[in-house]
Amino acid sequence: MTNHENYVHYNHGGPEKRGIGVGAMIAIGIAIVFFISIFSLVGTCVGTYNKLIDMEEDVNLAFANVQTQMQSRIEKIPDLVKVADEAAEHLETIYADISAGRSALSAAATPEELDAANAQITENINQFLAVVENYPTITASEQYTALMDSIEGAANRISVARENYNTAVSNYNRTVRRFPGSIIANMFGFETMEEFKADEAANNSSIVDFGD
Repeated sequence: MTNHENYVHYNHGGPEKRGIGVGAMIAIGIAIVFFISIFSLVGTCVGTYNKLIDMEEDVNLAFANVQTQMQSRIEKIPDLVKVADEAAEHLETIYADISAGRSALSAAATPEELDAANAQITENINQFLAVVENYPTITASEQYTALMDSIEGAANRISVARENYNTAVSNYNRTVRRFPGSIIANMFGFETMEEFKADEAANNSSIVDFGD
């Protein structure tokens, strides 16, 4: 072997040595792509899981707000009872039913249960007001008028809270049903949630207008 051949052999490597180097580089490249893919997949899973947690909490908060607004309307009734002292003997049973409705609202765990409780309370309030309307001295008072306005305002806030809840549920449900959210949802037990239905009972959140 000449000096030039020895230099090439020892300093540049032969064909076999160069072939091993290329194969190793390919293997390293494949490994890098594999680990990047794994990290990307894990990152997507973690991000989707956290997003579902946040959206689920948004739904729970929105539901609690609907309950709060419905309870707020009931809290106006004791003041009405004080104003309607003249008709007190005719209102005892109705007021007792309204008070019982507070417990039903607090115990409600689904929109259907909450709507049922609220619809019953609305009916009781309307019965209450129908009796009071027979006493012009009560309905003519400024305090009564102010309380009626307050109750109407509470009913409007209930409507807004229901809409906000349905929006939160709709966003959550879409994430649960769509890829990749559907996979994470199935893995960790996230299920679609129920919206408030736009039916007569659900929309009957305001009191009857008897006129002033």
